[in-house]
Amino acid sequence: MAGHSSNLSDAMGALSVADDHSIEPGLDDNIQAQLRKIKNDFESVFSWDIIQSSEFDQNIIDKVQENLEMIIMDGKDDEFNFSRFYLQLTTIYEHYMSKRYMESYLEIETMVTFMETCKFDESNQQYSDAYHHIARATKAFIASTLKIDSKKLLSDVKPINNFNEAEKAAICAVKASIFMLYPPNGNYIALELASQACTEPEWIIIWLKVKKRVRHRDEPYKIPGDDEIGAALKLYDTQSKPELLIQAYQTFKETGFINKINNNHRKSQHFYKLSSAIAKKTIDLVKKNMDKQNPVLLMHCLHYPKYLLSQEFIDNIITRLTNIKNSCVHLTIGRYYLDREKDYQKAKTYFSRGMVYGNFDSSLQLIKVECLLQSVDKFPYVQTLNDLYDVFPSPNKRVNILMHILIYYNYCEKNPKEMMHYLKFYIDQDIADVIKKRKLMFVRSLFNVGRFLEPNDFLNDLSTNVKELINNNKWNEEEKKIIENTFDRFNKILQLNIQDNNFDDDNKL
Repeated sequence: MAGHSSNLSDAMGALSVADDHSIEPGLDDNIQAQLRKIKNDFESVFSWDIIQSSEFDQNIIDKVQENLEMIIMDGKDDEFNFSRFYLQLTTIYEHYMSKRYMESYLEIETMVTFMETCKFDESNQQYSDAYHHIARATKAFIASTLKIDSKKLLSDVKPINNFNEAEKAAICAVKASIFMLYPPNGNYIALELASQACTEPEWIIIWLKVKKRVRHRDEPYKIPGDDEIGAALKLYDTQSKPELLIQAYQTFKETGFINKINNNHRKSQHFYKLSSAIAKKTIDLVKKNMDKQNPVLLMHCLHYPKYLLSQEFIDNIITRLTNIKNSCVHLTIGRYYLDREKDYQKAKTYFSRGMVYGNFDSSLQLIKVECLLQSVDKFPYVQTLNDLYDVFPSPNKRVNILMHILIYYNYCEKNPKEMMHYLKFYIDQDIADVIKKRKLMFVRSLFNVGRFLEPNDFLNDLSTNVKELINNNKWNEEEKKIIENTFDRFNKILQLNIQDNNFDDDNKL
């Protein structure tokens, strides 16, 4: 965190006066003047020129909506939730920038109404004026665009000049969280903003997350720096809120792992011990008041070192989580039984529940379990994936589905026509070619292909097999024309250098 300006006002205002890309052309002069005033004098989501500053050109509405659905309120629907707040702001911003003004207005109106009566827990109460300011300024901006009077909205918010340092930090934290949804450039902007927000322990975790993203983009196996280690140690030494220790645990665990693969065993052991110490501290804090703990925290506890978890503790967590109707919860429990207990029947039960709730990852994991319970050639593997294709229209999900079908025809069933059919289908998906290549490079099979697939293994095997299919099979003229075109497009994907592309797949909460 060292080396950054400590002037929060500079960080808050740095993105507020760019070109007015968010102001609709054609509005009369008075409305345009009002919009510029709101944009420059208040902290609305439109003051930050998110798309222009990040140079992001992808549609993220579906991804944001998925993340919203994964937020677990656990009976606290009347309580303010920071993640829900910034994700809803992002949705509102995206609707507006796509000229869906009324949809944007209805959503911000719902948010402002909710915030008038919602409860703020201890960690968020001190920042509530900042959150109200952002929400009301955002509503005023949209209302002005729709020629709805917005003066009262602005008169009721606390002016920026009256914010204390904690409130300024909260605004930087909101900005940073939103910019992280617009990688890769958004991550660098988020890092600068999060650096300014680190005056408060709640926001150190955001800084650690985005710092990791930036570090991974520059060098995937670069060891966390002294600033990250220092921030994680600060959380470990000073915090008694278990939810604030999760990111510190992950930082030390990652540091131990990277030292291990670099054969620095002494340092590796040191950081693994630190991560275990943080995990133990977290577990001890959770045990003191299990019934009131955040479900997300309990889900993380399931992935802590097994020797720290008593069976009673695990059973209590699973009992508590099982009653929550959220697909992410059932996915997590399913993975626990799959990876930790090797209890495939229980894993199947929870993945099935996640699938019922519409969770895509649960659907794929369910196929993986089926392939562990029976031979892949006895399970309707391709048909099941085709059924998922019909259920999930997102190009990103469909690329994943088709990729797993390609794995099947590459390693299980030699069927040249089906292989080329699905390869063409894969290439046809409306998603960047660099993403298609990256997925083929780092795929993990849903069934045992006979060996562990290292990065690039499947891509290389697929390339070799496709060349053989083209050269060694008799195709009619129409088929040959389609296949040659597919092969040419596939070759273009193979030649892409993903390091030179702005693709970033770290867009997860």
